[in-house]
Amino acid sequence: MIKNKKILKGLDHSQYEHPFDQKALKALENTPGLSIVGNFITKHTIEKIYTVQYTGSNLKVTKENYPKIYEYLQYACQILDLPKVPDLYIQWGYGINAFTVGAENPIVVLNSGLIDLCDDDEIMFIIGHECGHIKSNHMLYHMMAQVVNMAIDSIPFGNIAAAPLQYALYYWDRMSEFTADRAGLLCCQNKDAAIRAFMKMAGLPIKEFNNMNYQTFIQQATEFKQLDYDAMSKVIKFISIIDASHPWTVMRAAELLNWINSDEFYKFNIGESQKRLTEDTLNVITYREDKENRKNKYLNQ
Repeated sequence: MIKNKKILKGLDHSQYEHPFDQKALKALENTPGLSIVGNFITKHTIEKIYTVQYTGSNLKVTKENYPKIYEYLQYACQILDLPKVPDLYIQWGYGINAFTVGAENPIVVLNSGLIDLCDDDEIMFIIGHECGHIKSNHMLYHMMAQVVNMAIDSIPFGNIAAAPLQYALYYWDRMSEFTADRAGLLCCQNKDAAIRAFMKMAGLPIKEFNNMNYQTFIQQATEFKQLDYDAMSKVIKFISIIDASHPWTVMRAAELLNWINSDEFYKFNIGESQKRLTEDTLNVITYREDKENRKNKYLNQ
């Protein structure tokens, strides 16, 4: 792996957090029942249960046994100024995916397909995403969302009783993914790699990996974002993901592109190549807007 990334010494998670994440967290903290779930997790050592489950089933990666894989995590923590490197495990699976469990002592779990199907910067983006959750102290609330789900399944009328807290947790959980995606980009420092990772997660076949069309995916993300201007599309989106832990992949790409095109992103000064790629993105959007404007002008004549 080429070590050519800027180390973001002194990075604070508030510097890159998505405003949707911050707003949803404030709403969550004011939701009744949050402290009860938090105390339950602490009292009953729920974190330990999850940790035992994953450490007992999957392959532990260290700098001694699989140093090249471990180096991705180590380097990501260094870039994001995360002082403690979490434990790393790999589970069998060919979905391009990773996740983190635990709050006080989090562990990162990678699918084996992630290592096989992604290049260095794509892996750094996804691992940086997981490190971003740890950096922003997301993990306790992520565990709460899982515990509330278990409670709903095991308690009579639990769905009704836990509905407000469940909604608040799920909504914040989805919004926290936007923050973690920003951390992933700060980690890989390659917008192109982030888009490639999203395309692969969205379903790109292996046979098409050498034939990626970035601009059509960027345009798809842009058009998806513009659906919010239609009230019915907003309702459909809301209902479709109300109980999901992650936003749709294309939605995540659209939000990350918005950040890339902002002045806030350039404050990190992580590479001139980002500017060129952003200009390409803007050209696609501008072309589409110009085409729409010409169409409307013609119809109104």
